[in-house]
Amino acid sequence: MGARAFLFMAAVTAIVITPFRAAPSRLEAQAAAPAAISGVVSSQEEGKMEGVLVTARREGANFTVSVVSDGTGRYSFPVSHVEPGKYAITIRATGYDLTDSSPVEVAAGTSATRDLKLQKTKDLLSQLTSVDLVNSMTGTADQKDRLVYTALSCAYCHTFQRIVKSKHTAEEWIPVIKRMQSYYPDGTASSDDGRGRGQKELAYGGSLGNPEGPKEERKPTPGAPWGRFQGNELGEYLATINMSGGKTALPYELKALPRVSGKGTRVIITQWDMPRRDTVSHDSDVDSKGNFWYTDESRQFVGRLDPKTNTITEFPLPPVRPDSLSGARDIVLDKNDIPWFPVRIDGGGSLVSKFDPATKKLTMVDGAYGQFVGLGGDGNIWTGTNIFYRVNTKTMKVDATWDWRKSPNIPANGRVACYQIAADSKGNPWCTGYFGSYIITVDAKTGEAKFFPTPTKDAMPRRNRMDAQDHYWFAEYTADKVGMFDTRAEKFQEWPLPIKYTTPYSSSIPDKDGRVYASSNMTERLSRVDTKTGDVVEYLMPGNFDSKKITVDPSTSRPTIWMSNTRAARIIRVEPLD
Repeated sequence: MGARAFLFMAAVTAIVITPFRAAPSRLEAQAAAPAAISGVVSSQEEGKMEGVLVTARREGANFTVSVVSDGTGRYSFPVSHVEPGKYAITIRATGYDLTDSSPVEVAAGTSATRDLKLQKTKDLLSQLTSVDLVNSMTGTADQKDRLVYTALSCAYCHTFQRIVKSKHTAEEWIPVIKRMQSYYPDGTASSDDGRGRGQKELAYGGSLGNPEGPKEERKPTPGAPWGRFQGNELGEYLATINMSGGKTALPYELKALPRVSGKGTRVIITQWDMPRRDTVSHDSDVDSKGNFWYTDESRQFVGRLDPKTNTITEFPLPPVRPDSLSGARDIVLDKNDIPWFPVRIDGGGSLVSKFDPATKKLTMVDGAYGQFVGLGGDGNIWTGTNIFYRVNTKTMKVDATWDWRKSPNIPANGRVACYQIAADSKGNPWCTGYFGSYIITVDAKTGEAKFFPTPTKDAMPRRNRMDAQDHYWFAEYTADKVGMFDTRAEKFQEWPLPIKYTTPYSSSIPDKDGRVYASSNMTERLSRVDTKTGDVVEYLMPGNFDSKKITVDPSTSRPTIWMSNTRAARIIRVEPLD
């Protein structure tokens, strides 16, 4: 086996944003210092309001900064995050609109004051998250469970608002569902503000094409299962919760979760717009200097944000044929800050590749096929799902493979499938057994496979990370929990999240205070779990939110969390203030 090398002399895109970042170690001091913009949020109905997200965007900038009003209704933007200029102010508070949307002018060396008055909204439906809508809908608990706890639910690509606002009858839902299933889900996302993309790439006969390639109509299958529904059951249920049949209003009362409070208001959230508004970025990682790297599931490039200079640079990857699916997938930084990621090749496969930022050279490893990558303590790279491939990073060749499906001790129920891969300090691969709810590993020396069932049955463990103590952290999608498997002691721990239908997709490793973070596209919140006490803090994001991978910044003294916002083609930095 060999490697293929490609050399790129220049970046495709470089966008420089005026610096505004300060070291997170100074955040507490900043909170006590004079603010650049501050004020009180109130309404006639509630008086001073806690838990209102206030977002500022400087004129001409492509980033936003968000803070949250505290128990006295006060919000404050620190001077470190807001420089002089004219700022548009927006809010997120379900059930309310901002009455005065005029800009705020911040002059050098001064503080601007703007009290924000809110009024009851006339369009509550458009402000609700998917979990709000599920909580509002009619239907049995079983129907709601089957709608939400599905591997590729409607919320994988967009919010449930599209469902409830539609007018499709039960019969009209069937071709719509078929069409939705024909899209390539990992390369499809759509937000309310027009970012992301609904990519029309047909999945027919197990193969994936792209928009420029040939189209083939998906053949109807009588009685086919749609997620956890059978036959026409899904269409029949959706027609009961939308605007079909001449309805002038939804047949149920709209309900919303309470706003965040307490520690949930102690946070600063920054979002950078990715240069391409149609980017669908699932995967990202942060190097030792704090640079944020990301890939696009539907385009051939890899991107980097330097938060010290606030420059976003994109590097091109080898093109594929028009009839092949394009994009780069999971990404991990090695000990030398070199990014590794699978790159799509002609025919739809993905080869693990190394990209040298200094030389712009991309090297593909022949035979190293997979969606996910993991870095072992021995410095080698792992990839694969049903077959694990180990890439020797010195020779750039696959030096070992294991097909764990041939193990004599594979669980008798047969419901075992491998999802994201990670590796421990000894160089052994681990993955979440998506179906069947197992944690799977192979001993790299003996080839012995082991299967550990999660304590919660049918928890559907998804995206994961391995920490330095060989604790394997993962999100339990259908259990609404965060899980951890101590790979050395071979013991599990689970932490429940407080909101049903959170469907956490990804878990981080612990920050320096022992807190892990989990993402939810249903609640549009980031959950912070204290692994010592079990306490959970919820941070509401400023807009449509979906993240598939979460990284704790290794370069900062205070916890700083980074993610790609898959739905909105943005980079998110979350800085807790406590």
